[in-house]
Amino acid sequence: MRKEKPFKIGDKKFTARELTVKQIAQITDSLGKDTEISDIDMLFPDRLPSEALAMSLESTIEDLGEYAPSEIELMIDAVEEVNPFFAGLLQRLANLGRAALAAQAAQKSEEQPAA
Repeated sequence: MRKEKPFKIGDKKFTARELTVKQIAQITDSLGKDTEISDIDMLFPDRLPSEALAMSLESTIEDLGEYAPSEIELMIDAVEEVNPFFAGLLQRLANLGRAALAAQAAQKSEEQPAA
């Protein structure tokens, strides 16, 4: 059974739901593609992508844009709580990306002629 976490922000009730493997694959497939970056993604670059947030809350990115950043943060916390596997996957992917960039930068600096 998928995990769920009901919570409230003010008078509004939400339920964060665990994403399915199919939903996670859909989100990871879209990472890095030429898609528009949402304001939520720019405000919270090291958290779950806004697409995952919207899917988990059964909402849209546009609708979520109506909330204050402090409210979005509460939503992200709830969604990450019921999606620890996905949050861990994103962290591992980010670490791999940082390591690849560092290795690429080191290789380029070694290729530079000494002045």
